[in-house]
Amino acid sequence: MFTIINTEKGTTHIEPSRPSWKGSNYKSQAAAKAGITRTIKFYDKAVAEVQQTVKDGNPDFYSRWYNQARDAHRRPTVADGTALEVVALADYVEPQITRTGTSPYDGREITVTVGINSIGTHMDPLCESHYTR
Repeated sequence: MFTIINTEKGTTHIEPSRPSWKGSNYKSQAAAKAGITRTIKFYDKAVAEVQQTVKDGNPDFYSRWYNQARDAHRRPTVADGTALEVVALADYVEPQITRTGTSPYDGREITVTVGINSIGTHMDPLCESHYTR
């Protein structure tokens, strides 16, 4: 099994065009490289669509690809694939982050250590959805 890593942040990369239920793991290294290629093509298509909308005389936000093109401009190294790397899943060590915050459950201050890919998800004890599921 292989995964795509964002080398700038150390997080796993999920293709923007891939359904969420498929996850971020690939059976082969070639499939993961194809995922990087699909990501590059997705962002190129979004930027081209917005440029065409502007060329037609409309504001850029009239394009249905506006948000994706904005993401491509905010994270150019991900959009062009230079910050993406294929790694064997067995070799990937998820960076851990220790945070202190107020528990949404009872209001106490707690310190938790979670993986960087789990921040803001239902696995994060500092996230309200952790206690509502």
